[in-house]
Amino acid sequence: MDHLLELGSAMARFAELTGEATGDERVPGCPGWDFRDLATHLGTIHRWAGAIVLSGQRVKLPHPVVTEPLVDWYAGTASALLAALQAVSPEEPVPNFTHLNEDAAFFARRQMHEATVHTVDAAQALGLDEAEWEVPPEIAADGVDEVLQVFFPRMTSLGRRPDVRCRIRLIATDTGQEWVVAPGSSDSLPPLQLHSSYHSDATAKGTAADLYLSLWHRVSRFRLDFEGSDATALFDGPTTP
Repeated sequence: MDHLLELGSAMARFAELTGEATGDERVPGCPGWDFRDLATHLGTIHRWAGAIVLSGQRVKLPHPVVTEPLVDWYAGTASALLAALQAVSPEEPVPNFTHLNEDAAFFARRQMHEATVHTVDAAQALGLDEAEWEVPPEIAADGVDEVLQVFFPRMTSLGRRPDVRCRIRLIATDTGQEWVVAPGSSDSLPPLQLHSSYHSDATAKGTAADLYLSLWHRVSRFRLDFEGSDATALFDGPTTP
């Protein structure tokens, strides 16, 4: 997958929706936020990531002065991030909050999923039909990978460990991909991701997009088919920020 290309597509869609918004719409996936908060957050994250990529240093999240119109301000931050990522090799050493896979390619992937999830938020805030915010299976499956690899450890480090009580198999019915997560050896350590050949005690089955957006709490877990109550506990608990 070309994460940079997909990032640009997600940014373009978010900008399009921002141009349609008043800024006052409530965002269901981000309680307490309106559309202006959402666009400000995403644009600020783009600026922060771009600064890290170009400097090769850890930097603090900026406190932006957002100019009007909001869509132009957001488009400027998106263009700046794309330019930063295009200016360096994907293999160039660049720090990130995981301390793993510390290269520029990490930010192309991370920002693609950041923009994808928040584009879903934007479409939901505008009350658009689900057909307007469907996530392609390939992107969604990559997003499930990212949640397990990046955010399960991240949430654990923040004191909000994902609730993995047994070996749980996640099954994407459209792509055929499977993931197995296990409790691990200690409550202070993140859940383990095992090879899909391992035995599992419970399952959660659905399209890649439903798995992805359920892990991000953007759609209801009731879209998934479960075997074993311990699998539902995972989706009811903390999985992403």
